[in-house]
Amino acid sequence: MACTATSLRRILLATLTAALVQTTALAQETFKGVVVAKQVGKVSSQLTGERSVRVKELNVRVGDRVKKGDIIAKLSTEQLEADRKVAEGALAEAKALVTVAESRITGAKLVLGRQERLRKSTSFQRSAFEDAEVALRSAEASLRSAKGVAAQRQAEVERIALEIRLANIVAPYDGIVKSINANVGAAVTQRNPDLIEMLDLSRVEIEISIPPAKLALFTVGKTVKFDTDTGSKGQAKVRTIMSVLAKNKRDRVIRMTLVAPSQLRTIHDQEGVTVSVGKYNNASPAINAA
Repeated sequence: MACTATSLRRILLATLTAALVQTTALAQETFKGVVVAKQVGKVSSQLTGERSVRVKELNVRVGDRVKKGDIIAKLSTEQLEADRKVAEGALAEAKALVTVAESRITGAKLVLGRQERLRKSTSFQRSAFEDAEVALRSAEASLRSAKGVAAQRQAEVERIALEIRLANIVAPYDGIVKSINANVGAAVTQRNPDLIEMLDLSRVEIEISIPPAKLALFTVGKTVKFDTDTGSKGQAKVRTIMSVLAKNKRDRVIRMTLVAPSQLRTIHDQEGVTVSVGKYNNASPAINAA
């Protein structure tokens, strides 16, 4: 009989334990909220001047997840390559003029030197000496001008080279493509440079409004589960319980950060979300086995 009583007690204990664990697991409160993007940025071309450049490739679609540095679009560089050749030709010409100006200075210095050596001779002519001085100053001015033009041509070559490198449009941060503003073949300009709009995953939060009677369910640092309207599931951690009131002027606003945003399938700014929080602690209530 003692053995039978012990067995019955163990069976009863196991049943009660299972019931309590199930009750704890099911004891969830749910709250509706929205996804709040602290940063939604536009990825743009960095064109200079008034030229327009066509979109050559789009490597993403709306909803795609990208990593910082991924090439998400490419602009056509055909016109830029042609412009670079013209600029390089102009630079070569400007450098040649610098060489000519330097040669003129060398010649002017030789003439002035000869006139200097004639100062104490009867062959010395004041006018010839002064002409040599003027010629040297003119040659020096020509060299400064030629170097200035060459510097401008060099800067133009470097600017075009930079634009060619920037034709590869890269993601500025880890994120999700929110919208695409230009299709393949479309022209982008300095005045209309926007290509893609991205959601910065590292700066996404969830916002919910809580009645005062439910505030005890939330503490700063607490981890909760959430489901978005588009089917993503994850965990969020309470960042702050704000002192400001919600629109109904009664509820309190709570902001939460995503625990592992990179693991989400997709998420959108102002998307609806359901937050689930347990009424009990994570540990199940203790049961006395005695």
